[in-house]
Amino acid sequence: MTTEMSFPNEPWSAKDRDSYIKELSKTEYDVLIVGGGITGGGVLRALALRGIRAALIEKEDFAFGTSSKSTRLAHGGVRYIKNGAFGLVKEETRERDWMRDAFPNMVRPVPIIMANYSKFEAIIMGGYLRFYDLLSGWGNYKNHQHLSKKEINEMEPNIKIPGLHSGSLLYECIINDARLTCEIVKDGVLSGGTAVNYVEAKEIIKSGGKCNGVEAVDVISGNSFTINAKNVVNATGPWTDALMPKEKNPMIRPAKGVHIVVKRESIGTVGGRYTKSPAEGRSCFVLAHGDYTYIGTTDTDYTGDLDECYTDRSEYEYFKGIINHCFPESEFEEKDLIGSYAGTRPLVKEEGVNEDKTSREEHIEEVSPGFFTITGGKLTIFRTMAEKLLKHMADKGAITLEKTNGDISRVCIKMAMGKDKWDENVKDSGVSLDEKTMTHLFENYGRGGFEIVDSVKRDPSLGDTIFPGHPNIVAELEYCLKYEMVTRVKDFLLRRTNLSLHQRDQHESLGQTVAVEMAKYLGWDKNRIDDEVAEYVRIAELNRFFLKK
Repeated sequence: MTTEMSFPNEPWSAKDRDSYIKELSKTEYDVLIVGGGITGGGVLRALALRGIRAALIEKEDFAFGTSSKSTRLAHGGVRYIKNGAFGLVKEETRERDWMRDAFPNMVRPVPIIMANYSKFEAIIMGGYLRFYDLLSGWGNYKNHQHLSKKEINEMEPNIKIPGLHSGSLLYECIINDARLTCEIVKDGVLSGGTAVNYVEAKEIIKSGGKCNGVEAVDVISGNSFTINAKNVVNATGPWTDALMPKEKNPMIRPAKGVHIVVKRESIGTVGGRYTKSPAEGRSCFVLAHGDYTYIGTTDTDYTGDLDECYTDRSEYEYFKGIINHCFPESEFEEKDLIGSYAGTRPLVKEEGVNEDKTSREEHIEEVSPGFFTITGGKLTIFRTMAEKLLKHMADKGAITLEKTNGDISRVCIKMAMGKDKWDENVKDSGVSLDEKTMTHLFENYGRGGFEIVDSVKRDPSLGDTIFPGHPNIVAELEYCLKYEMVTRVKDFLLRRTNLSLHQRDQHESLGQTVAVEMAKYLGWDKNRIDDEVAEYVRIAELNRFFLKK
Protein backbone atom coordinates (compact mmCIF):
# COMPACT_ATOMS: atom_id res chain seq x y z
CA MET A 1 0.00 0.00 0.00
CA THR A 2 1.04 3.57 -0.50
CA THR A 3 1.75 5.67 2.57
CA GLU A 4 -0.42 8.58 1.44
CA MET A 5 -3.45 7.51 3.45
CA SER A 6 -2.80 7.81 7.18
CA PHE A 7 -4.85 5.69 9.57
CA PRO A 8 -6.50 8.08 12.07
CA ASN A 9 -7.72 5.48 14.56
CA GLU A 10 -6.62 5.21 18.17
CA PRO A 11 -7.43 2.17 20.31
CA TRP A 12 -10.97 2.23 21.69
CA SER A 13 -11.43 -1.17 23.23
CA ALA A 14 -13.33 -3.06 25.91
CA LYS A 15 -9.92 -4.35 27.01
CA ASP A 16 -9.44 -0.90 28.54
CA ARG A 17 -12.91 -0.79 30.05
CA ASP A 18 -11.75 -0.36 33.64
CA SER A 19 -9.76 2.75 32.73
CA TYR A 20 -12.76 4.23 30.89
CA ILE A 21 -15.01 3.63 33.90
CA LYS A 22 -12.41 5.23 36.16
CA GLU A 23 -12.23 8.24 33.85
CA LEU A 24 -16.02 8.61 33.93
CA SER A 25 -16.03 8.53 37.73
CA LYS A 26 -13.11 10.94 38.21
CA THR A 27 -13.88 13.62 35.61
CA GLU A 28 -16.30 16.51 35.63
CA TYR A 29 -17.63 16.89 32.10
CA ASP A 30 -19.09 19.98 30.51
CA VAL A 31 -21.74 17.74 28.96
CA LEU A 32 -22.73 14.13 29.63
CA ILE A 33 -24.85 12.51 26.90
CA VAL A 34 -27.09 9.60 27.86
CA GLY A 35 -27.92 7.44 24.85
CA GLY A 36 -25.62 5.89 22.27
CA GLY A 37 -27.75 6.03 19.15
CA ILE A 38 -27.18 8.26 16.14
CA THR A 39 -28.62 11.29 17.96
CA GLY A 40 -26.36 10.95 21.00
CA GLY A 41 -23.40 10.13 18.78
CA GLY A 42 -24.02 13.25 16.71
CA VAL A 43 -24.11 15.39 19.85
CA LEU A 44 -20.86 13.89 21.15
CA ARG A 45 -19.17 14.54 17.82
CA ALA A 46 -20.42 18.13 17.58
CA LEU A 47 -19.20 18.90 21.11
CA ALA A 48 -15.84 17.17 20.74
CA LEU A 49 -15.10 18.95 17.45
CA ARG A 50 -15.45 22.21 19.38
CA GLY A 51 -13.15 21.12 22.20
CA ILE A 52 -15.97 20.92 24.75
CA ARG A 53 -15.33 18.17 27.30
CA ALA A 54 -18.05 15.60 26.68
CA ALA A 55 -18.82 11.97 27.46
CA LEU A 56 -21.47 9.55 26.24
CA ILE A 57 -22.87 6.50 28.01
CA GLU A 58 -25.21 3.82 26.64
CA LYS A 59 -26.93 1.17 28.75
CA GLU A 60 -26.62 -1.43 25.99
CA ASP A 61 -24.43 -1.27 22.89
CA PHE A 62 -24.12 1.68 20.53
CA ALA A 63 -27.04 1.67 18.04
CA PHE A 64 -28.87 -0.93 20.14
CA GLY A 65 -32.24 0.72 19.62
CA THR A 66 -33.75 2.69 16.77
CA SER A 67 -30.39 3.37 15.12
CA SER A 68 -29.93 -0.25 14.05
CA LYS A 69 -33.57 -0.83 13.10
CA SER A 70 -34.08 1.57 10.18
CA THR A 71 -34.74 0.94 6.49
CA ARG A 72 -31.04 1.69 5.97
CA LEU A 73 -31.64 4.75 3.85
CA ALA A 74 -30.45 8.33 4.07
CA HIS A 75 -33.38 10.01 2.36
CA GLY A 76 -35.30 13.24 2.15
CA GLY A 77 -38.73 11.88 3.03
CA VAL A 78 -40.61 12.70 -0.14
CA ARG A 79 -43.84 11.47 1.47
CA TYR A 80 -43.66 14.27 4.05
CA ILE A 81 -44.33 16.83 1.31
CA LYS A 82 -48.01 15.89 1.35
CA ASN A 83 -48.06 16.67 5.10
CA GLY A 84 -46.67 20.15 4.41
CA ALA A 85 -43.35 19.42 6.19
CA PHE A 86 -41.36 21.37 3.59
CA GLY A 87 -38.71 22.52 6.07
CA LEU A 88 -38.03 18.96 7.20
CA VAL A 89 -37.78 17.70 3.60
CA LYS A 90 -35.39 20.53 2.70
CA GLU A 91 -33.24 19.74 5.74
CA GLU A 92 -33.23 15.99 5.10
CA THR A 93 -32.36 16.21 1.40
CA ARG A 94 -29.46 18.55 2.05
CA GLU A 95 -28.14 16.46 4.93
CA ARG A 96 -28.44 13.33 2.79
CA ASP A 97 -26.27 15.03 0.17
CA TRP A 98 -23.76 16.14 2.80
CA MET A 99 -23.55 12.56 4.10
CA ARG A 100 -22.95 11.25 0.58
CA ASP A 101 -19.98 13.62 0.23
CA ALA A 102 -18.71 13.26 3.81
CA PHE A 103 -18.89 9.45 3.96
CA PRO A 104 -18.89 8.12 0.38
CA ASN A 105 -17.86 4.54 1.20
CA MET A 106 -20.89 4.04 3.43
CA VAL A 107 -23.49 6.46 2.01
CA ARG A 108 -24.03 5.41 -1.59
CA PRO A 109 -26.69 6.38 -4.18
CA VAL A 110 -29.45 3.91 -4.99
CA PRO A 111 -32.16 4.31 -7.69
CA ILE A 112 -35.71 4.03 -6.40
CA ILE A 113 -38.78 3.55 -8.59
CA MET A 114 -42.20 4.88 -7.63
CA ALA A 115 -45.17 3.51 -9.59
CA ASN A 116 -47.88 5.61 -11.25
CA TYR A 117 -51.20 3.96 -12.05
CA SER A 118 -52.66 6.65 -14.32
CA LYS A 119 -51.66 9.65 -16.41
CA PHE A 120 -53.13 11.95 -13.78
CA GLU A 121 -51.09 10.29 -11.02
CA ALA A 122 -47.94 10.60 -13.17
CA ILE A 123 -48.53 14.34 -13.54
CA ILE A 124 -49.11 14.81 -9.80
CA MET A 125 -46.05 12.73 -8.88
CA GLY A 126 -43.92 14.66 -11.37
CA GLY A 127 -44.94 17.88 -9.62
CA TYR A 128 -44.12 16.43 -6.21
CA LEU A 129 -40.68 15.31 -7.34
CA ARG A 130 -39.82 18.58 -9.09
CA PHE A 131 -40.56 20.29 -5.80
CA TYR A 132 -38.45 17.61 -4.05
CA ASP A 133 -35.49 18.41 -6.32
CA LEU A 134 -36.01 22.11 -5.64
CA LEU A 135 -36.06 21.62 -1.86
CA SER A 136 -32.76 19.76 -2.10
CA GLY A 137 -31.16 22.76 -3.79
CA TRP A 138 -30.75 20.57 -6.90
CA GLY A 139 -28.05 18.72 -4.98
CA ASN A 140 -29.43 15.21 -5.54
CA TYR A 141 -27.13 12.57 -6.96
CA LYS A 142 -29.42 12.83 -10.00
CA ASN A 143 -32.68 14.70 -10.37
CA HIS A 144 -35.87 12.67 -10.74
CA GLN A 145 -37.05 11.45 -14.11
CA HIS A 146 -40.22 10.03 -15.60
CA LEU A 147 -40.12 6.37 -16.67
CA SER A 148 -42.35 4.64 -19.16
CA LYS A 149 -43.66 1.18 -18.40
CA LYS A 150 -41.09 -0.21 -20.84
CA GLU A 151 -38.23 1.63 -19.13
CA ILE A 152 -39.31 0.27 -15.75
CA ASN A 153 -39.31 -3.27 -17.13
CA GLU A 154 -35.83 -2.74 -18.53
CA MET A 155 -34.50 -1.47 -15.19
CA GLU A 156 -36.37 -3.96 -13.01
CA PRO A 157 -37.37 -6.92 -15.21
CA ASN A 158 -38.81 -8.84 -12.24
CA ILE A 159 -41.26 -6.13 -11.21
CA LYS A 160 -44.74 -6.93 -12.48
CA ILE A 161 -47.12 -4.30 -11.18
CA PRO A 162 -50.81 -4.82 -12.03
CA GLY A 163 -52.33 -1.71 -13.60
CA LEU A 164 -48.99 0.06 -14.00
CA HIS A 165 -49.11 3.19 -16.18
CA SER A 166 -45.59 4.60 -15.72
CA GLY A 167 -43.12 5.41 -13.00
CA SER A 168 -40.87 8.01 -11.44
CA LEU A 169 -37.20 7.48 -10.69
CA LEU A 170 -35.40 9.22 -7.86
CA TYR A 171 -32.12 8.64 -6.06
CA GLU A 172 -31.67 8.28 -2.32
CA CYS A 173 -28.70 6.73 -0.48
CA ILE A 174 -28.29 3.33 1.12
CA ILE A 175 -26.43 3.13 4.43
CA ASN A 176 -25.59 0.62 7.13
CA ASP A 177 -27.32 2.34 10.04
CA ALA A 178 -25.56 0.56 12.92
CA ARG A 179 -22.14 0.97 11.35
CA LEU A 180 -22.85 4.62 10.59
CA THR A 181 -23.77 5.16 14.23
CA CYS A 182 -20.60 3.43 15.40
CA GLU A 183 -18.47 5.59 13.10
CA ILE A 184 -20.15 8.79 14.30
CA VAL A 185 -19.57 7.87 17.96
CA LYS A 186 -16.00 6.89 17.09
CA ASP A 187 -15.52 10.20 15.28
CA GLY A 188 -16.49 11.90 18.54
CA VAL A 189 -13.98 9.78 20.46
CA LEU A 190 -11.20 10.51 17.95
CA SER A 191 -12.03 14.21 18.30
CA GLY A 192 -11.49 14.11 22.06
CA GLY A 193 -14.75 12.80 23.53
CA THR A 194 -15.33 9.74 25.72
CA ALA A 195 -17.88 7.01 24.96
CA VAL A 196 -18.58 3.80 26.89
CA ASN A 197 -21.27 1.22 26.23
CA TYR A 198 -23.01 -0.89 28.89
CA VAL A 199 -23.18 1.98 31.37
CA GLU A 200 -26.70 2.85 32.48
CA ALA A 201 -27.85 6.19 33.87
CA LYS A 202 -30.13 5.33 36.78
CA GLU A 203 -30.98 8.78 38.09
CA ILE A 204 -30.27 12.46 37.50
CA ILE A 205 -28.50 14.08 40.45
CA LYS A 206 -28.97 17.71 41.38
CA SER A 207 -27.33 20.25 43.64
CA GLY A 208 -28.98 23.56 44.46
CA GLY A 209 -31.78 22.80 42.02
CA LYS A 210 -29.38 22.29 39.08
CA CYS A 211 -28.47 19.03 37.36
CA ASN A 212 -24.84 18.12 37.96
CA GLY A 213 -24.54 14.53 36.76
CA VAL A 214 -26.04 11.05 37.03
CA GLU A 215 -25.93 8.02 39.24
CA ALA A 216 -24.78 5.25 36.93
CA VAL A 217 -24.13 1.53 36.98
CA ASP A 218 -21.61 -0.48 34.99
CA VAL A 219 -23.90 -3.13 33.50
CA ILE A 220 -20.99 -5.55 33.00
CA SER A 221 -19.65 -5.52 36.59
CA GLY A 222 -22.75 -4.32 38.41
CA ASN A 223 -20.79 -1.56 40.17
CA SER A 224 -22.49 1.77 40.79
CA PHE A 225 -20.74 5.13 40.55
CA THR A 226 -21.37 8.82 39.99
CA ILE A 227 -20.60 10.75 36.81
CA ASN A 228 -20.25 14.48 37.41
CA ALA A 229 -21.28 16.85 34.64
CA LYS A 230 -22.29 20.50 34.41
CA ASN A 231 -25.01 19.50 31.95
CA VAL A 232 -26.76 16.25 31.03
CA VAL A 233 -28.41 15.53 27.67
CA ASN A 234 -31.12 12.89 27.46
CA ALA A 235 -30.75 11.39 23.96
CA THR A 236 -32.30 8.00 24.68
CA GLY A 237 -34.93 7.98 21.93
CA PRO A 238 -37.85 5.66 22.80
CA TRP A 239 -36.51 5.46 26.38
CA THR A 240 -36.69 9.26 26.87
CA ASP A 241 -39.48 9.20 29.45
CA ALA A 242 -37.60 6.79 31.74
CA LEU A 243 -35.05 9.48 32.61
CA MET A 244 -37.54 12.34 32.85
CA PRO A 245 -38.98 13.70 36.13
CA LYS A 246 -41.87 11.53 37.32
CA GLU A 247 -44.21 14.51 37.43
CA LYS A 248 -43.70 15.26 33.72
CA ASN A 249 -46.28 13.88 31.29
CA PRO A 250 -44.99 11.16 28.93
CA MET A 251 -43.41 12.70 25.85
CA ILE A 252 -42.86 9.69 23.57
CA ARG A 253 -45.29 7.69 21.45
CA PRO A 254 -43.24 4.64 20.42
CA ALA A 255 -44.00 3.36 16.91
CA LYS A 256 -42.97 -0.14 15.91
CA GLY A 257 -40.98 -0.51 12.72
CA VAL A 258 -40.41 -3.99 11.25
CA HIS A 259 -38.23 -5.15 8.35
CA ILE A 260 -37.67 -8.53 6.80
CA VAL A 261 -34.55 -9.62 4.89
CA VAL A 262 -34.35 -11.96 1.92
CA LYS A 263 -31.66 -13.06 -0.48
CA ARG A 264 -31.63 -10.60 -3.35
CA GLU A 265 -31.92 -13.44 -5.85
CA SER A 266 -35.19 -14.57 -4.22
CA ILE A 267 -37.17 -11.72 -5.73
CA GLY A 268 -34.64 -10.37 -8.22
CA THR A 269 -34.81 -6.66 -7.41
CA VAL A 270 -32.02 -4.52 -8.88
CA GLY A 271 -32.35 -1.22 -7.04
CA GLY A 272 -35.12 0.12 -4.84
CA ARG A 273 -38.90 0.22 -5.05
CA TYR A 274 -41.18 2.54 -3.10
CA THR A 275 -44.48 0.75 -2.93
CA LYS A 276 -47.69 0.34 -0.98
CA SER A 277 -49.42 -2.57 0.66
CA PRO A 278 -52.19 -3.85 -1.66
CA ALA A 279 -54.30 -4.54 1.44
CA GLU A 280 -53.89 -1.36 3.52
CA GLY A 281 -52.24 1.18 1.23
CA ARG A 282 -49.36 1.82 3.65
CA SER A 283 -46.04 2.78 2.10
CA CYS A 284 -42.84 0.77 2.34
CA PHE A 285 -39.51 0.22 0.60
CA VAL A 286 -38.19 -2.86 -1.19
CA LEU A 287 -34.48 -2.10 -1.19
CA ALA A 288 -31.58 -4.04 -2.72
CA HIS A 289 -28.55 -3.88 -0.44
CA GLY A 290 -25.63 -5.96 -1.72
CA ASP A 291 -26.61 -9.62 -1.88
CA TYR A 292 -29.76 -9.00 0.15
CA THR A 293 -33.05 -7.16 -0.12
CA TYR A 294 -34.67 -5.34 2.79
CA ILE A 295 -38.44 -4.85 2.92
CA GLY A 296 -39.96 -2.37 5.36
CA THR A 297 -41.14 -0.67 7.33
CA THR A 298 -44.33 -0.91 9.34
CA ASP A 299 -45.39 2.07 11.42
CA THR A 300 -47.75 1.08 14.23
CA ASP A 301 -48.19 2.10 17.85
CA TYR A 302 -46.19 -0.04 20.27
CA THR A 303 -46.83 -0.58 23.98
CA GLY A 304 -44.56 -3.55 24.71
CA ASP A 305 -41.09 -3.87 26.24
CA LEU A 306 -38.79 -1.40 24.47
CA ASP A 307 -35.78 -3.65 25.10
CA GLU A 308 -37.46 -6.73 23.60
CA CYS A 309 -39.14 -5.76 20.34
CA TYR A 310 -39.39 -8.45 17.64
CA THR A 311 -41.32 -9.34 14.51
CA ASP A 312 -44.46 -11.42 14.72
CA ARG A 313 -46.01 -13.66 12.09
CA SER A 314 -48.75 -11.23 11.09
CA GLU A 315 -46.09 -8.67 10.17
CA TYR A 316 -44.25 -11.24 8.07
CA GLU A 317 -47.51 -12.09 6.27
CA TYR A 318 -48.07 -8.38 5.62
CA PHE A 319 -44.72 -8.10 3.84
CA LYS A 320 -45.23 -11.38 2.01
CA GLY A 321 -48.35 -9.86 0.45
CA ILE A 322 -46.38 -6.82 -0.71
CA ILE A 323 -43.59 -8.91 -2.25
CA ASN A 324 -45.94 -11.21 -4.12
CA HIS A 325 -47.91 -8.19 -5.37
CA CYS A 326 -44.81 -6.44 -6.77
CA PHE A 327 -42.83 -9.55 -7.75
CA PRO A 328 -45.45 -12.21 -8.54
CA GLU A 329 -43.04 -14.38 -10.51
CA SER A 330 -40.84 -14.77 -7.43
CA GLU A 331 -43.55 -16.87 -5.73
CA PHE A 332 -42.09 -15.77 -2.42
CA GLU A 333 -42.54 -18.17 0.46
CA GLU A 334 -41.24 -18.60 4.00
CA LYS A 335 -38.28 -20.65 2.79
CA ASP A 336 -36.95 -17.53 1.05
CA LEU A 337 -36.85 -15.49 4.25
CA ILE A 338 -33.49 -15.01 5.99
CA GLY A 339 -34.67 -13.13 9.06
CA SER A 340 -36.05 -9.88 10.38
CA TYR A 341 -35.48 -7.02 12.76
CA ALA A 342 -37.87 -4.78 14.68
CA GLY A 343 -37.47 -1.66 16.75
CA THR A 344 -39.27 1.44 17.94
CA ARG A 345 -39.16 5.04 16.77
CA PRO A 346 -39.37 7.88 19.29
CA LEU A 347 -42.29 9.80 17.86
CA VAL A 348 -43.18 12.86 19.93
CA LYS A 349 -46.77 12.69 21.16
CA GLU A 350 -49.37 14.79 19.37
CA GLU A 351 -52.91 14.51 20.62
CA GLY A 352 -55.44 13.31 18.04
CA VAL A 353 -52.82 12.54 15.35
CA ASN A 354 -52.29 9.00 14.02
CA GLU A 355 -48.81 7.57 13.78
CA ASP A 356 -48.55 8.05 10.01
CA LYS A 357 -49.20 11.79 10.39
CA THR A 358 -47.13 12.38 13.54
CA SER A 359 -44.35 14.92 13.01
CA ARG A 360 -40.88 13.54 12.37
CA GLU A 361 -39.21 16.77 13.49
CA GLU A 362 -37.03 16.76 16.60
CA HIS A 363 -38.06 18.10 20.00
CA ILE A 364 -35.49 19.95 22.14
CA GLU A 365 -36.03 21.46 25.56
CA GLU A 366 -34.35 22.28 28.85
CA VAL A 367 -36.33 20.11 31.26
CA SER A 368 -34.71 21.67 34.32
CA PRO A 369 -31.55 23.75 34.85
CA GLY A 370 -28.68 21.82 33.25
CA PHE A 371 -30.86 18.91 32.08
CA PHE A 372 -31.71 18.89 28.37
CA THR A 373 -33.58 16.45 26.18
CA ILE A 374 -33.49 15.86 22.44
CA THR A 375 -35.79 13.34 20.82
CA GLY A 376 -37.78 12.62 17.68
CA GLY A 377 -36.21 13.58 14.38
CA LYS A 378 -34.73 11.31 11.74
CA LEU A 379 -31.45 9.47 11.25
CA THR A 380 -30.60 11.53 8.16
CA ILE A 381 -30.61 14.82 10.09
CA PHE A 382 -28.55 13.68 13.09
CA ARG A 383 -25.93 16.36 12.43
CA THR A 384 -28.33 19.31 12.25
CA MET A 385 -30.23 17.99 15.28
CA ALA A 386 -26.98 18.13 17.25
CA GLU A 387 -26.26 21.65 16.01
CA LYS A 388 -29.72 22.84 17.08
CA LEU A 389 -29.26 21.31 20.52
CA LEU A 390 -25.89 23.00 21.01
CA LYS A 391 -27.35 26.36 19.99
CA HIS A 392 -30.25 25.84 22.41
CA MET A 393 -27.80 24.99 25.20
CA ALA A 394 -25.71 28.05 24.39
CA ASP A 395 -28.81 30.27 24.40
CA LYS A 396 -29.58 28.94 27.90
CA GLY A 397 -26.01 29.70 29.05
CA ALA A 398 -25.13 26.03 29.52
CA ILE A 399 -22.18 26.02 27.11
CA THR A 400 -20.21 28.63 25.22
CA LEU A 401 -19.93 28.49 21.44
CA GLU A 402 -17.43 30.73 19.70
CA LYS A 403 -19.08 32.58 16.85
CA THR A 404 -16.10 31.80 14.63
CA ASN A 405 -16.73 28.06 15.00
CA GLY A 406 -19.64 28.15 12.59
CA ASP A 407 -21.08 24.86 11.41
CA ILE A 408 -17.86 22.90 11.89
CA SER A 409 -19.57 19.51 12.07
CA ARG A 410 -19.93 19.58 8.28
CA VAL A 411 -16.35 18.27 8.03
CA CYS A 412 -15.87 14.78 6.62
CA ILE A 413 -15.97 11.72 8.83
CA LYS A 414 -12.41 10.76 9.76
CA MET A 415 -12.70 7.18 8.51
CA ALA A 416 -14.42 8.16 5.24
CA MET A 417 -12.91 7.03 1.97
CA GLY A 418 -13.65 7.47 -1.73
CA LYS A 419 -13.47 4.44 -4.03
CA ASP A 420 -10.71 5.87 -6.22
CA LYS A 421 -8.44 6.41 -3.22
CA TRP A 422 -9.26 2.95 -1.88
CA ASP A 423 -8.41 1.25 -5.17
CA GLU A 424 -5.21 3.28 -5.51
CA ASN A 425 -4.03 2.34 -2.03
CA VAL A 426 -4.88 -1.38 -1.98
CA LYS A 427 -3.91 -2.40 -5.51
CA ASP A 428 -0.31 -3.13 -4.52
CA SER A 429 -1.06 -4.53 -1.08
CA GLY A 430 -0.02 -8.05 -2.04
CA VAL A 431 -2.95 -9.46 -0.04
CA SER A 432 -5.03 -12.17 -1.73
CA LEU A 433 -8.52 -11.39 -0.48
CA ASP A 434 -11.41 -11.97 -2.86
CA GLU A 435 -13.23 -9.06 -4.48
CA LYS A 436 -16.37 -9.47 -2.39
CA THR A 437 -14.39 -9.23 0.85
CA MET A 438 -12.45 -6.20 -0.37
CA THR A 439 -15.69 -4.44 -1.36
CA HIS A 440 -17.17 -5.31 2.03
CA LEU A 441 -14.14 -3.84 3.85
CA PHE A 442 -14.24 -0.66 1.79
CA GLU A 443 -17.96 -0.04 2.17
CA ASN A 444 -18.12 -0.76 5.90
CA TYR A 445 -14.78 0.50 7.23
CA GLY A 446 -13.39 3.04 4.76
CA ARG A 447 -9.89 3.96 5.91
CA GLY A 448 -10.23 1.38 8.66
CA GLY A 449 -10.22 -1.23 5.92
CA PHE A 450 -6.55 -0.37 5.32
CA GLU A 451 -5.70 -1.49 8.84
CA ILE A 452 -7.64 -4.72 8.31
CA VAL A 453 -5.86 -5.45 5.03
CA ASP A 454 -2.49 -4.59 6.60
CA SER A 455 -3.12 -7.03 9.45
CA VAL A 456 -3.79 -9.78 6.90
CA LYS A 457 -0.53 -8.88 5.21
CA ARG A 458 1.28 -9.35 8.53
CA ASP A 459 -0.59 -12.57 9.34
CA PRO A 460 -2.34 -14.27 6.37
CA SER A 461 -4.36 -16.51 8.71
CA LEU A 462 -6.37 -13.42 9.69
CA GLY A 463 -7.76 -13.44 6.16
CA ASP A 464 -9.77 -16.59 6.92
CA THR A 465 -13.54 -16.08 6.80
CA ILE A 466 -15.36 -16.09 10.13
CA PHE A 467 -18.22 -18.17 8.74
CA PRO A 468 -18.61 -19.92 5.39
CA GLY A 469 -20.48 -18.01 2.70
CA HIS A 470 -19.89 -14.54 4.18
CA PRO A 471 -17.19 -11.95 3.34
CA ASN A 472 -16.33 -11.18 6.98
CA ILE A 473 -12.81 -12.19 8.01
CA VAL A 474 -11.03 -12.77 11.33
CA ALA A 475 -8.98 -9.59 10.89
CA GLU A 476 -12.24 -7.65 10.86
CA LEU A 477 -13.19 -8.99 14.28
CA GLU A 478 -9.71 -8.17 15.56
CA TYR A 479 -10.09 -4.61 14.23
CA CYS A 480 -13.51 -4.15 15.88
CA LEU A 481 -12.16 -5.44 19.20
CA LYS A 482 -9.28 -2.98 19.12
CA TYR A 483 -10.94 0.09 17.61
CA GLU A 484 -14.74 -0.18 17.98
CA MET A 485 -15.47 -1.02 21.62
CA VAL A 486 -16.95 -4.45 20.92
CA THR A 487 -17.79 -5.68 24.40
CA ARG A 488 -20.08 -8.66 23.82
CA VAL A 489 -20.55 -11.26 21.08
CA LYS A 490 -23.91 -9.78 20.13
CA ASP A 491 -22.26 -6.38 19.52
CA PHE A 492 -20.16 -7.77 16.71
CA LEU A 493 -22.74 -10.07 15.15
CA LEU A 494 -25.79 -7.80 15.40
CA ARG A 495 -24.33 -4.31 14.91
CA ARG A 496 -20.68 -4.00 13.86
CA THR A 497 -21.48 -6.51 11.10
CA ASN A 498 -24.59 -8.00 9.45
CA LEU A 499 -23.48 -11.58 10.06
CA SER A 500 -26.47 -12.40 12.26
CA LEU A 501 -28.99 -10.71 9.99
CA HIS A 502 -27.65 -12.48 6.91
CA GLN A 503 -27.47 -15.91 8.55
CA ARG A 504 -30.76 -17.79 8.84
CA ASP A 505 -29.52 -20.83 10.74
CA GLN A 506 -26.49 -22.15 12.66
CA HIS A 507 -26.45 -19.22 15.08
CA GLU A 508 -24.98 -21.26 17.91
CA SER A 509 -22.00 -22.27 15.76
CA LEU A 510 -21.57 -18.68 14.58
CA GLY A 511 -21.72 -17.33 18.11
CA GLN A 512 -19.26 -19.93 19.36
CA THR A 513 -16.74 -19.09 16.62
CA VAL A 514 -16.82 -15.38 17.47
CA ALA A 515 -16.83 -15.93 21.24
CA VAL A 516 -13.68 -18.07 21.11
CA GLU A 517 -11.83 -15.37 19.16
CA MET A 518 -13.04 -12.65 21.51
CA ALA A 519 -11.99 -14.70 24.53
CA LYS A 520 -8.38 -14.66 23.30
CA TYR A 521 -8.38 -10.86 23.21
CA LEU A 522 -10.52 -10.08 26.27
CA GLY A 523 -9.39 -12.95 28.52
CA TRP A 524 -12.75 -14.67 28.95
CA ASP A 525 -13.08 -18.06 30.66
CA LYS A 526 -15.36 -20.87 29.48
CA ASN A 527 -18.30 -19.71 31.58
CA ARG A 528 -18.16 -16.26 30.03
CA ILE A 529 -17.94 -17.79 26.54
CA ASP A 530 -21.01 -19.94 27.22
CA ASP A 531 -22.97 -16.97 28.59
CA GLU A 532 -22.09 -14.81 25.60
CA VAL A 533 -23.11 -17.47 23.08
CA ALA A 534 -26.37 -18.17 24.91
CA GLU A 535 -27.34 -14.48 24.96
CA TYR A 536 -26.52 -14.02 21.29
CA VAL A 537 -28.46 -17.15 20.25
CA ARG A 538 -31.47 -16.01 22.31
CA ILE A 539 -31.70 -12.75 20.38
CA ALA A 540 -30.94 -14.31 16.99
CA GLU A 541 -33.70 -16.85 17.48
CA LEU A 542 -36.19 -14.19 18.56
CA ASN A 543 -35.43 -12.34 15.32
CA ARG A 544 -36.65 -15.38 13.39
CA PHE A 545 -38.95 -17.19 15.84
CA PHE A 546 -41.95 -17.00 13.52
CA LEU A 547 -40.04 -19.16 11.02
CA LYS A 548 -40.30 -22.11 13.38
CA LYS A 549 -43.05 -24.64 12.86
